[in-house]
Amino acid sequence: MESSKGKLELIGVLTVVLSLLFVAYEIRQNTNTAAAQAVFELNEAGRRTLFLQSTDPGLTTLIILAQNDLDALTDEQRLRYRLWVFAFLNLYESAWNHHQRGLINDEDMEGWKAHYCGQMSSDSFRREASFIESHATRFRKEAARWCQ
Repeated sequence: MESSKGKLELIGVLTVVLSLLFVAYEIRQNTNTAAAQAVFELNEAGRRTLFLQSTDPGLTTLIILAQNDLDALTDEQRLRYRLWVFAFLNLYESAWNHHQRGLINDEDMEGWKAHYCGQMSSDSFRREASFIESHATRFRKEAARWCQ
């Protein structure tokens, strides 16, 4: 009788261990899927933004005008340019948030940082970015160190 009870307990323990291993495997698979989805969505949003910039002559002209003399833009042009800057800031902040959660690896994040610093080297982009207060304080502080 005790031999049967011991075997049942052993089977119960093995079942629990196997269940835990299966749950750990599923969590890892879900994390990998979430990471892949995060990278895909960010890259897709970046591609859409750059595609629009490269195919919309009005936007391309607006960016050039803003880079040459931000203060010469009309109110409408300034708003459109500010929204374009905001779209990129949103991408950078999203990339940073995903990186903080471990969904984007360090190498990919370095690419986002380099792009951010390239944009921030433009006086007009930097001025509009400083005007936009909507991105998180933690992100602003971290991003300020990227380009030093």
